Amino acid sequence: MYNLLQIREKIKKANRLHQAQLLATKNGEVIPYRRSVFEERIRQTQKGMKLKD
Repeated sequence: MYNLLQIREKIKKANRLHQAQLLATKNGEVIPYRRSVFEERIRQTQKGMKLKD
């Protein structure tokens, strides 16, 4: 029973990663998803939001 839950969580995680890969764009061009690039873009966005406030 517990193994089934783990499998479902792995499937959900894989689907989230796939969606993130589809959304990974730079200047309108689709680029390969890299976690470090994604995290850097999050930091830049947060920084920009702080400057607007």
